[in-house]
Amino acid sequence: MKKAEVFPGSTRLVEGQFPPSSLLLMGPSGIGKTIFCKQFIHNGLVNGETGIYLSTDESPERLAESMKSFGFDTEPYKNSGSFRIVDCYSWRIGGKSSSKYNVGNPADLAAVSMAIDNARQGLTGSRLVLDSMTGLMTICSHNLTYFSKFLQIVVAKTRATGSNAIFTVAPEAHDQVFMSYLREIFEGTLEMKMEIKKDESGEEIKRLLRLFSLKGAMHKTQWTPFEISNSGITVKSEKELRCVMCSRPIAWEPHSEVIEGKEYSFDSVECANTYKRLRSLYGPSFE
Repeated sequence: MKKAEVFPGSTRLVEGQFPPSSLLLMGPSGIGKTIFCKQFIHNGLVNGETGIYLSTDESPERLAESMKSFGFDTEPYKNSGSFRIVDCYSWRIGGKSSSKYNVGNPADLAAVSMAIDNARQGLTGSRLVLDSMTGLMTICSHNLTYFSKFLQIVVAKTRATGSNAIFTVAPEAHDQVFMSYLREIFEGTLEMKMEIKKDESGEEIKRLLRLFSLKGAMHKTQWTPFEISNSGITVKSEKELRCVMCSRPIAWEPHSEVIEGKEYSFDSVECANTYKRLRSLYGPSFE
């Protein structure tokens, strides 16, 4: 049975069961953090989970529209009440929000916290996105200590429900002390970066993702390429090793065997045994 993705690339980066976690997602503006979060929420919805999305930079209408453009149609889930948007954006334009979980004054973190609690009412194990902490801090009327307590409370309540959450931040907008503190609050840290290579043909932009830390799970830590397309984010490998038998990508340590003087890589012992049986029947031409 294929393992469901918790977030884009989680099946490649995390070995075994994914523990319920609140994750810090950090990366520069425009790298793809918001698309990552939308895909994370949609993955949960299609898997029978519920979702809450706190947005500081998009109206509920724009959020739903942009998700649909990637194939993440949330309308059925909104209608059933399993997907709820905490609107911390509409106050900027002075318009009435279409979400019942709107915050008229996001500078008041108590009001933001209450809106999240209200959105959680009647839901169990809801995935949560707070996008973004940077956006919230730019309008926050409280000091850093108060903001830190706000985050600790939201994370603790998420942890108590045994669910997953992602909190985004643009590190260039904050000092190193605050960023170091954030790493301590969450169970894990995801990092995004962009590399630009120049040659005679022009510029090549490469987006990279790594799972820097995750408590309670074996995981890869190297930078892994990802692409953004009209179907969302796809995490790739620089050199993809595939099983000789089933052709599936080998995400973890391959099972290697030497057969007639040549080394072969397999996804599992079962694949290796199947390959050897078939090879014994059809000979070297089976390869």
